[in-house]
Amino acid sequence: MSLFYQKPSVSVSEQNTSTVSASVQLPSDSFEQLAQGYIHAPLDRLDALQPRHWWQKLIGLPAYYWILIAQLIVVLPHVSHLPVWLIVYAMLTIVAQLPKVKAQRWAKKRLYQFIQIVGFIAGVAGLWLTYQTAFGVDVAVAFLLLCLISKLWELYKRRDAYVVLNLSFFVLAALFLFDQGLLTTIEVIIGVLILLFAFISLNDDGNNLGSGRLRSLLLLSGQAVPLLIILFIFFPRLPPLWSLQLSGQQATTGVSDSMSPGDFANLSQSTELAFRAEFVEARPSQSQMYWRGLVFSDFDGVTWTPNPNQRIWYSGDMPNWMQMAWQSIPMTQQQNPSSYQVILQPTQRNWLYGLDYPYPDQAGTFITSNFTLRARQPVIQQIRYRVQRYPDMRIGLQLSQQERAANLHIPSQGNTQARAWAQQEFSKAGKDPQRYINAIRNWIGSTEFRYTLSPPPLNKNRIDEFLFGTKAGFCEHYASSFTYLMRAAGIPARVVAGYQGGELGRDGQSWEVRQMDAHAWSEVWLKGQGWVRVDPTAFVAPNRIEQGMNALTSQQGADMFGTGAAAQLNYRQFRMLQTLRRLSDQASYYWQRDVVGYDQDKQSNALLRWFNIANMMQQILWLVAGLVIIIALIVTAIWYRRRKIWHPADLPLVKLSQRVAKIDPQLAQQPSEGLLDWLSRLIEVADTPEAKNAVMLVKKDYRQLRYGRLSALDTDNDTYQQALISLQKHAKQIH
Repeated sequence: MSLFYQKPSVSVSEQNTSTVSASVQLPSDSFEQLAQGYIHAPLDRLDALQPRHWWQKLIGLPAYYWILIAQLIVVLPHVSHLPVWLIVYAMLTIVAQLPKVKAQRWAKKRLYQFIQIVGFIAGVAGLWLTYQTAFGVDVAVAFLLLCLISKLWELYKRRDAYVVLNLSFFVLAALFLFDQGLLTTIEVIIGVLILLFAFISLNDDGNNLGSGRLRSLLLLSGQAVPLLIILFIFFPRLPPLWSLQLSGQQATTGVSDSMSPGDFANLSQSTELAFRAEFVEARPSQSQMYWRGLVFSDFDGVTWTPNPNQRIWYSGDMPNWMQMAWQSIPMTQQQNPSSYQVILQPTQRNWLYGLDYPYPDQAGTFITSNFTLRARQPVIQQIRYRVQRYPDMRIGLQLSQQERAANLHIPSQGNTQARAWAQQEFSKAGKDPQRYINAIRNWIGSTEFRYTLSPPPLNKNRIDEFLFGTKAGFCEHYASSFTYLMRAAGIPARVVAGYQGGELGRDGQSWEVRQMDAHAWSEVWLKGQGWVRVDPTAFVAPNRIEQGMNALTSQQGADMFGTGAAAQLNYRQFRMLQTLRRLSDQASYYWQRDVVGYDQDKQSNALLRWFNIANMMQQILWLVAGLVIIIALIVTAIWYRRRKIWHPADLPLVKLSQRVAKIDPQLAQQPSEGLLDWLSRLIEVADTPEAKNAVMLVKKDYRQLRYGRLSALDTDNDTYQQALISLQKHAKQIH
């Protein structure tokens, strides 16, 4: 079968087709013919080109196919950021550009132009309906991708290919507007290499085997690496002139803004990294690592939600009178806070996490009246923020009537058994809150309550069903039920959601907190003490608090995930994914810390330590000097590789030609003249017998070295070297 296929609208003689098929050579103008569907070289026929390996077949693909492959590589990384319908439209567009598709009778150029116009107009309308705005980074990137898709519908000429490839670089670089992580960087690097290879193929379209293309790619990318390093180290880290905000909201794993039994059970089986902490001073013990995120005060019998009346205090850029409000909060004798830094993964939410009790230490971070942290905007990218910890601070020593009512409210209907039991036990404890808390602790610890990641489902009266029925649950079951029992006895209480514990990172320095560490606990208001943390999960599973969720799952194994074969499978999958994710998270951490986090302060410290650079002028001079040195080395390497290398026997004659040219340019060897013919000409014009004899000796030596018996010897042979020395001596005697 021929590599060439006849398009219905074009007549090609059978004789011509068979002739081309026998040669299996694509014509020099194959790009235009492939783009218009006149010919195509499908992958299953590439073995006609006779490469040895599959990767050689791939490298030898015509440029048109490499352009389509590049578009696929450019579009796919945007799947997680842009609308699904736009990605599907892009995939259909790429498929429609295949030569086999364009060879169909219906694939007319006018039809493609019509689809291009209608698709662009419909795409703009779709973007408006999707985002409900014309501004925003994601809108701009989606529009840029739409322009690239539209241009593909008129991919017929080489100039169209150049436009498509150049526009693809911008679409690919736009990935960094969404994320600067290690995985995104690898995706962009691969995309750039594929686009460069498509450019090389486009300018090397007659090379059916693709020989030399990889060498050209390595040469281009290799020259860019040292320039990239110089720019990264020395180019001034200027602060951004503006901040970018995504208009769309994308779902991501994290603590929810409400809580009901079952929510955290799903999270606790995920090994995904939630955030990482770097402690300046000694970090607290694991049992004291309660990462506060949200406070739930409102309860409707099923779901806990935050009270909308909480106040927000500003920090960093707060006015003086707000700072005085913080200073007036009663504290214990310990006034020296510990500092740490949190590196939070994207959550699409604006709440942050801090150890009890946090105080933000940078502008743009706020704190609420419930002592939870907030960011000005939802966290759409990995962020860093500094926090101070006041572990011995007492909060809420005085409760307003509104706060007391909010934290005592329980629905008037439902959970009657728990309500009656709470009032009875509270009376037995002499209406002493502390004795009442101890009574609940003893009851849970001495009864058949158990801690599990696969609790049975609960219905309407969830508190009663859990406390007096299933008695199997996760942290939210215990926190919710305990808080309800407190309120039923007339003691203000609330639920706090966040994370508890974590583990030391593989670097031995940072502290990793994962989604499996998601946790919920209670806070009880006691007179003279304010809000006091009580974690009812510790009543039944103290190892969860003291050693962490990872240690607990390792100890109990598959029993934590239920019973049967499914539990064993879930546990094995959990352990495997946990190991892989830790390695990936550690690599991402180093990337974010040392590359993305290489900010102005780190650059100044590094340059001062390494190069003793103290000001901006010295930094610019070092930058220019480094670039000049790198460019000079590249130019020297290119010249050295392309320099003309003479045969040892030819070099003395080349120097002789240069010497006699200074006397008379006509005596020099001409470009089209052989060396033996040139020596014969010198013999004819020699004006003395000595000169004639010297040239004749040179000609004799040269003929022996290049065409005589000595030409078969290696140039390092002693006999060859003696003849070469004789040639050089006789050549120098010619004046």
